[in-house]
Amino acid sequence: MTKFWIVMQQVYKKNVKSGSWLFLVLSPLLFLGIAVAVGWFVSQTAAPAKVAVITDQPAVVRALNKAADGDVTYTAAAKTTANRRLTAEKIDGILTVTTAPTLSATYVERANAETGVDTSTLTAVLSQLKLQQTAAALNLSAAQVQALVTPAQVKKRTVAIEAGKQVAKNDTTALVNRGFASVLTVFIMVISIVYGSMLAQEIATEKGSRIMEILLSSVSATTQFFGKLAGILALLATQLVVYAVAGVVAWTWASRQAFVKQLLASVDLSVLWSMTSLLAILFFIIGTLTFAVLAAVCGSLVANQEQVNAAVMPISLLGMAGYMLAFMAQTGDAALIRVASYVPFLSIELMPVRLALGHATMGAAWLSLAVSVVFLAGFTWLAVNIYRTNVLVYSDAGMLRGMRKAFTIWRAERRN
Repeated sequence: MTKFWIVMQQVYKKNVKSGSWLFLVLSPLLFLGIAVAVGWFVSQTAAPAKVAVITDQPAVVRALNKAADGDVTYTAAAKTTANRRLTAEKIDGILTVTTAPTLSATYVERANAETGVDTSTLTAVLSQLKLQQTAAALNLSAAQVQALVTPAQVKKRTVAIEAGKQVAKNDTTALVNRGFASVLTVFIMVISIVYGSMLAQEIATEKGSRIMEILLSSVSATTQFFGKLAGILALLATQLVVYAVAGVVAWTWASRQAFVKQLLASVDLSVLWSMTSLLAILFFIIGTLTFAVLAAVCGSLVANQEQVNAAVMPISLLGMAGYMLAFMAQTGDAALIRVASYVPFLSIELMPVRLALGHATMGAAWLSLAVSVVFLAGFTWLAVNIYRTNVLVYSDAGMLRGMRKAFTIWRAERRN
């Protein structure tokens, strides 16, 4: 056991100090931080648009300012003054409102205005004023006007089918679930490919430098296999811990922002702490282990570091295949998608997406997870034997011939 920990620590310490791993971990945080900082700075420095209103009715200006909610400042002005201020770029636009014979308006906006004006808000406010003008001309009472403009009431309720029952959900649930599925798919694909490639690179480098021969003189191939696997997984765990700490710190700041509070009040985030999230985490763990085992096998089948690209190819292809199928699952639940969600390597990305979108039941997800666990156990046993018999084989014949040769050596050892 001591040798196992030595191998694990050696792999972990070697990679955790490398510039490539630090860039992998810190670059998403850096880019996200820059994006948030720029957005916050722009929101804090953006001044409200200034619009001069040419009208003979002061009530128009009051109504517009009330509806603008601080985004636009409307000020009554004479036509000559308004045009002079627009030419001097002291205002962003001119709104001309005429009330006879009926209410109509014209808006002129400066092309290089820093802040635009939402014309839909203008239309809504002026339409309300026009309605009041028309009602007064027709001698309609306030109650009659209200009855005339009140739309038909349509109540919408969103439900999800869970365990054969209808469960009430927020109307934003489907949108949040789709976003959750998209982010989860990309995250699993990137992590599987990156860390799988890292493990394959680790093994191929040692084989190419012939260090493996020295290592195996004191540590068994099986211990080497699981030690390297544990070292890479410890790196992944470290990255997740860094992201968790960064998330807590960011949430401490974001939860105090007014726009975040408004967003959370209108969005259903129940998917983030539901059985769907638990299954997604389990699929992520099993999938990461499966891809890591595949990476160890592929790394042992190459002869030197120059062949690492060939070793990484199966990992990248399977990761991309799962990603493409998961992307297709967001547009429909075809028979190919349903079948592929039970296939190891593909199911780790596909089944969580189908579950989040409501295309698969909990029972189907647990069955797919069980298939993945059984496959991982059998695949790990096979991978250890391939690794042990092939880790000291230096052949330029290619990966497929290397695997066939490994099986030949393994069968010979079993007969002896």
